[in-house]
Amino acid sequence: MPETLLYIDPIGGSAGDMLLAALIHAGAPLPQLQERVAALDLGARLEVTQDSRQGIACRRLEVVAPQDPQPERHLSEVLAVIEAARLPQSVTERARAVFEGLAAAEAEVHDSTPEQVHFHEVGAIDAIVDVVGVLSALELLGVARVECGPWPVAGGTVEAAHGTLPLPAPAVLLLAKRYGAPLSGREGRGELVTPTGAALLGALAQRFGPFPALRVEAVGYGAGRRQSPAGSPPNLTRAVLGVAPGSEDTSGEVVVIETHLDDQSPEQLAWVTERLRASGALDVYLSATQTKKQRPGWLVTVLAEPARAGALEDVLLNESTSLGLRSRRERRRVLPRELVSVETDYGPIRVKRVRRPDGRVTRAPEFDDCARAAEEHGVPLREVFHAAEG
Repeated sequence: MPETLLYIDPIGGSAGDMLLAALIHAGAPLPQLQERVAALDLGARLEVTQDSRQGIACRRLEVVAPQDPQPERHLSEVLAVIEAARLPQSVTERARAVFEGLAAAEAEVHDSTPEQVHFHEVGAIDAIVDVVGVLSALELLGVARVECGPWPVAGGTVEAAHGTLPLPAPAVLLLAKRYGAPLSGREGRGELVTPTGAALLGALAQRFGPFPALRVEAVGYGAGRRQSPAGSPPNLTRAVLGVAPGSEDTSGEVVVIETHLDDQSPEQLAWVTERLRASGALDVYLSATQTKKQRPGWLVTVLAEPARAGALEDVLLNESTSLGLRSRRERRRVLPRELVSVETDYGPIRVKRVRRPDGRVTRAPEFDDCARAAEEHGVPLREVFHAAEG
């Protein structure tokens, strides 16, 4: 079977709580999401209720948290909370990418640096919970690809910690620029896409555009706090899960980005590759090579969806010592696969099942699940792998 595709349709806008509510409505397991939230050690939990917007059944989400005043966290402090939770690596890396993108936008708005940005609304407990919750939901649902519709925007102003801001919020416009997201103007006034929502949509989406060809498997609606005025689209974010027809054996184009480095330490190179993966690279790998003046060096190769290539080039140039790079388009072929959960003596383990051209099906247990189970049960890692493969 092909991989799961998620199409995010910001009908009336999007925010972190709206997207998480839509994913829960579409089938993301609430008990496991509560565990992820508890792991943040912020004293928060999710409260999900049934609701309706213009006759459409939906879910409304609230983050229930201590009422104590929240500190104005720096980026490093937000990331420290997430790192300490010991979440799956993919969730931690993507959360870092979301908050780093948001910090970069806020820094540009205020003529500062990401490290100096004081997070106000974004540093609050609910924003951290929303981001980690959305990324955990994608991981638990086995989503392999995310696409998104245009972001609806309207005029007016909004009150924020820095004062009265014009709409669309300055950070939202910069995030749209950073990720190449199209905007769709709406009549009326009000904040339709929040900075946190924009940071999530931008970091996650591998394509922006109209609804794709899709065999629908689940649909969820997440409601925002406000009621839309009469004649306006409902204040909902829609999450559509499914698979693309005919995607079992996929041929398509990727952009190959390359650069040579001979003046960066191995520790720094590891950081660069992590940032590239967290920013949506399909793959990143290093090859030993020889550069000018017979110096040993590395060839950094990044595989990217065409729509993400520009953003990944920026990451590579910002995070490495490279002074330039080159790119080209290549054809790729992807075999059909599905992510299934297998019950073992050590608990459920996700296993990737791949169908080969000759009809054989091979299985590959997810390393993070196996490592977590091995640590919890005090058994060798290979024992868990063997149990999952059987």
